[in-house]
Amino acid sequence: MNELQLAVEALKTKIPASYGKYIHVDEGWYQIIVDCDKELTAIDPNYQILQIKEKFGGLRYYMTPCNDTTEEQRNKMHQIVAKYEKIASKTCEATGLEGVLMKSVGGWLKTLNVEYASKVKHYAKYSIVNNPTTDNVQLS
Repeated sequence: MNELQLAVEALKTKIPASYGKYIHVDEGWYQIIVDCDKELTAIDPNYQILQIKEKFGGLRYYMTPCNDTTEEQRNKMHQIVAKYEKIASKTCEATGLEGVLMKSVGGWLKTLNVEYASKVKHYAKYSIVNNPTTDNVQLS
């Protein structure tokens, strides 16, 4: 494992056992979630991760501050999560390069780098979402 993969594995120690020790994002978002954790930990070293996953092409980083955080600290933590979820919305899940929201023929959403998606067979049937010139146009 490389350093980034090890850092993501270490995040699992912050997930309570009752939630399952899983992080469901592709490697392109690993740096984003590690950076988010660093900022959150600076405010509350004892915060817990409830779930980190991709949903509808976006990052979902669910966490809970420890009981002794102030309202101001909790608000700042939620702002940090929102900041990194926004960064992920423009970052390819697979590569970490610039990405856009794309939709498969079957309706699955992923944030992908257009050039990368056009070269990878698995993503060849994805098209850019909310772009009138490319909606429903396959990349292959």
